Amino acid sequence: MARRTRETDSFDSVVRGPGPADGTYPPGAPPARRDPAATERFGWGAANVDPGYTTSVEPVRPTAPETVLVRTRPHARRLTVPVLVLFATVTAFGYFGGRFPEEWQNWAALAVACALVFFATLLPFLAWLGHRYTVTTRRIIARRGILVRQRQDVYLARVSDVRLRRTPLQAAYASGDVRVVAGPELTLILHDVPSARLVADLLGDLTEHPTPPSHLPGS
Repeated sequence: MARRTRETDSFDSVVRGPGPADGTYPPGAPPARRDPAATERFGWGAANVDPGYTTSVEPVRPTAPETVLVRTRPHARRLTVPVLVLFATVTAFGYFGGRFPEEWQNWAALAVACALVFFATLLPFLAWLGHRYTVTTRRIIARRGILVRQRQDVYLARVSDVRLRRTPLQAAYASGDVRVVAGPELTLILHDVPSARLVADLLGDLTEHPTPPSHLPGS
């Protein structure tokens, strides 16, 4: 078995090179040639030995920031009925309110008017206000709800099909339902979005899936 000696295993002797037999160096003696293999074995960089050796590090390129392209809600046409109910309720209560012979009847009329405004006008408006669609350079985000919020994200890289579907009424208002398929079990429908053709064409360009011509239900 080979015997390990101070001359071969000593850090100083390996780095500085072979020295005297006793392993000592006289004071003021110039340092001997460094051994490149030794510097690497003891954790030194080889650049300290060989000036021609360089280490190039590729800079980390930051990814492009996510940019919002579209922010929209379902078409405001759905607020037509709630607004009509509001006008009708206010007009009827303004005419009949306070004209009933019994006081409780007047309070009952006020309660009915408030209930109609709350359930037929305020709640539909809040539901429409909390229903939002956002299209960015990376994904589609659908949000619903005010108090209880729901969110669904679909990444554009996973989209396999984009289709536009509209009824005659939606076609008259340039709105429609944009159907985005991102897998066998993931389908996102942007309900009754305004400028539906532009939104569908944008999604088709971002996902490289051209949108087929819009069609009516059952066609």
